[in-house]
Amino acid sequence: MQYTARASLAINKAFGAPLGKAFGLIVGAPAAIGVVMADVAVKTASVEVVGFASPANGTSFSNEVILMITGDSGAVRQSVISARETGKKLLEAMAGPAPSVTTPYI
Repeated sequence: MQYTARASLAINKAFGAPLGKAFGLIVGAPAAIGVVMADVAVKTASVEVVGFASPANGTSFSNEVILMITGDSGAVRQSVISARETGKKLLEAMAGPAPSVTTPYI
């Protein structure tokens, strides 16, 4: 999960995100969980999808789903947080506790 309140030139060039708008990058694996995370992210707040990659389109060897979103800073942040919480709940239902190995900044 990544979030920035204002997309830079690098994010614009790499992902096609509009300059100056908030940008969120959501990666979920296995792909089935990633699809649910992406669904939750776009339904949580008013965000625009900048890009999407799945095993059928762009991540064929990694079994993950990647969603890139943009929009208002608060909306993007809330979408990323909601997707993260949903993915964590699904993973924990399958395999038990999934504590973070780092301290999340959002």
